[in-house]
Amino acid sequence: MKKPVKAFLFLSVLGTAGTAYSQKSGTGYLYPVIWDWMKGKSDSAYVFTEQSHPVLIRHLENAYQVRRAREFWYQKNMDSFKTGRSNWLPVSDFLGRFQTVRGICRAGTDMVEQALGGFTVHIRPVSRDSIKFIVFDLKSRWSLFFHLPFVGNRLYDRSRSRQKLMTNMSWTFEWTEPVRQGFFHQREWNLTLFPGRAYSGHNF
Repeated sequence: MKKPVKAFLFLSVLGTAGTAYSQKSGTGYLYPVIWDWMKGKSDSAYVFTEQSHPVLIRHLENAYQVRRAREFWYQKNMDSFKTGRSNWLPVSDFLGRFQTVRGICRAGTDMVEQALGGFTVHIRPVSRDSIKFIVFDLKSRWSLFFHLPFVGNRLYDRSRSRQKLMTNMSWTFEWTEPVRQGFFHQREWNLTLFPGRAYSGHNF
């Protein structure tokens, strides 16, 4: 699919579904930020947590690429689980690729996942029984227009009272989950069910 068509699909989803999502659930956290970003009125960074934005976080927890990152963490710590040590290892910079048309189809009507596109996931042990997820997403002109080579980014300039349109903006999402023994067993099932796919995220 040609890149202008990809951009059209993205902007169509952005324009038509975002408002409906906001009105339906009362969680219109991301789209007003995107509109401000397009108009040069956004901040340079936003942080969303399970305390400040619980509904948004619940949607993100179930995003396809987050589920793949979760499965990756359980695989990385499989040996520790089987030996009963529970000295969990972290996962850094797991890349969740949106994959454009496939990503749009996977996200469906979940506008949190649609708005994020691609992102990176970090998973850090908090204790023997819990892990912390940190999802980082950078909004830029280059990412909005699907990495077209002639599109240049604009850095956020704190000295300006009004920013240029679509300067770089970061989103960080944080939440904590319990370590679930069942996910270790699910990972082994996935290896059997999906031998050709490294991390399917199935049932994670």
